[in-house]
Amino acid sequence: MKLPDFYIFEPLNRLKESMGIPWNVYGSLEVQISSARLTPSELELLTSGGGIDVGLDELRIHSDGTLVYKDSRVLLYIRDVHRYADKVSLPRYHVANCTTLKHMREAGRSERYLVAARVDGTFSLNIFNPQKVKRDERLDVCQNCLLALEFDGFRGDMRGAERKLHVRSFTPARFFEKYPRSLYTSTYRHESSAPINQYPKDWDRISRNVREGARWKCQEIGCGVDLSLKHLRSFLEVHHKNGDRSDIAPENLIALCIECHAKQPLHAHVKSTPRYLAFKRLKSGGKL
Repeated sequence: MKLPDFYIFEPLNRLKESMGIPWNVYGSLEVQISSARLTPSELELLTSGGGIDVGLDELRIHSDGTLVYKDSRVLLYIRDVHRYADKVSLPRYHVANCTTLKHMREAGRSERYLVAARVDGTFSLNIFNPQKVKRDERLDVCQNCLLALEFDGFRGDMRGAERKLHVRSFTPARFFEKYPRSLYTSTYRHESSAPINQYPKDWDRISRNVREGARWKCQEIGCGVDLSLKHLRSFLEVHHKNGDRSDIAPENLIALCIECHAKQPLHAHVKSTPRYLAFKRLKSGGKL
């Protein structure tokens, strides 16, 4: 649709005249973006470009332990990589305030990092050998970050094969599904509008209460698997029957084993997680 020339748009000029405003007088519009918010160009760099060059002191830590740049959760990695003896040791990318980043701060390391928010798992690197070659590479997530967030039940006492399974199955897309990139939803409050479909801040406590109330057993009819042993409790999850994560009414919450949870509408993605595969191995091995 072609917009009219408002300088000669008769309906507007008649309206201005009725308001006592000369037809040739126009106001000005100045759009200002807060320095605490991403600009359109920064958002483009984060989501589809080469990332934004930052120092660790330019990031802040969200209350859930994730990394935040301005008003967005981000992924963090070192861009410049050097080849030694014809080998390139690719860096890991970070999603949380893990022990590795804490040690870097304490040691006063001056490496420059890039923050990104691409969901395809590729990162823009500069590889020196000795000339700089710029290329995109797929990187693995930092295991200390997975531990800091206990992502998908990741634990420090896991064996090597299980750790690798968690790393291989982790993707930025799944991370941003659980921890939304934009922080706007945690800033605005609903009144007459519909509530935001996200977990409440004390969800961990609520979830544990529901599972304890179920005596650590799956409440799906026909299942009832007992997961009360401490090393099995992570396989019991809490499902929202109506799909609204903000609705924590007791009648909307049910404790389900991870297999029954994966069978619920829009939960098929659970079947690709390491915990689901581990549960199926235990079940097929008669250990449940």
